[in-house]
Amino acid sequence: MKLKAQKSTLLDALYYAQGIADRKATMPILANVLLRTDGDSVTVAATDLNLTVASEVASTISEPGEVTVSAKHLHDIVKGLGDEVEVETLSNGQLAIRSGRAVYKVASLPARDFPKLPKMADVVFARVDASVMRDMIAKTFFSVSSDETRSHLNGVLFECLDDSARMVSTDGHRLSLCERPLPGSQKMMALIPRRGLVEIRRALDDAGSVEIALSGANFFIRTGLTTLSIRINEAAFPPWQQVLPKSSEREFTVKTAELLSSMKRIMLVASERTHGVRLDVSDGQIVIETDNPDLGDGRELLDAKLSGTPITIGFSGRYLIDVLQEVQAPEVRISLGNDLDPAMIAPVDDGKDGNRALFVIMPMRL
Repeated sequence: MKLKAQKSTLLDALYYAQGIADRKATMPILANVLLRTDGDSVTVAATDLNLTVASEVASTISEPGEVTVSAKHLHDIVKGLGDEVEVETLSNGQLAIRSGRAVYKVASLPARDFPKLPKMADVVFARVDASVMRDMIAKTFFSVSSDETRSHLNGVLFECLDDSARMVSTDGHRLSLCERPLPGSQKMMALIPRRGLVEIRRALDDAGSVEIALSGANFFIRTGLTTLSIRINEAAFPPWQQVLPKSSEREFTVKTAELLSSMKRIMLVASERTHGVRLDVSDGQIVIETDNPDLGDGRELLDAKLSGTPITIGFSGRYLIDVLQEVQAPEVRISLGNDLDPAMIAPVDDGKDGNRALFVIMPMRL
């Protein structure tokens, strides 16, 4: 194999690849990137068996072929070279990388030992707005469980239905739900694992639109000439609708920015173990308090509008902050039952134009 490519496009492909290549894997080849010529381009691919990225890089091909080489080392070498890079396999099994008067030679492994790439020949993609995907992931990612023993909670449930989409996540203590109009989407349902969501966010960074698809056990997202394939979590996501409170005895509204600022301040003295805060809600005001035997206490007073009877209830302040940071509305509505019932939090204008975001948090005994 022998080819020439522009450094900028090759480096972009290697950046994605070295982020997925698994240097700690028991299979050494998973730390490598695959280079495979295809017509007038070279495919640059990496996988950890659950995530696969493949990018097409325009190249001048002198000799077709394929090879694998350390993803990190190839990325770091190319990063420091000139505008055009030449890559060539040598008879001794090494890969030569040249640019100007610089020449580097690195060990390689045969491409035949590299895992097969997911097949995309018959995959039907739908083009969607990348900003919508970014917003939906932001509103649900923080409540994905990080407990690896609870695989059914280690991802976001993604559903597309008739030009709209929904994402739901829960870690057993809180739940996040986001619905958005998503014209062009096709019907699908997939539980996308946490690591896959991290890579999707990277792919969405500078994209205006993306193409998505579900085929077999893989969720695909394509931006330009780069396709990310994610092996979906096949565990059964819990019946999340049962978590949503059916009714509430009281609800109060408060200015989002004011509540968020107060929560951030009061968390400075809250217990680092429980993050517990107490909300004393009455008509016209909320008193936010925390007591930390190891440090001290804090108290804040905010204006609020209450519908229903007063209540005192405890929550994780950290959970409240996570939610409030994603409420993009001047006012937030918090619906409550009694002091042992979950709270439902949503923007006051929730549901407008098909945009819906709501969050459920379990209370704490304080």
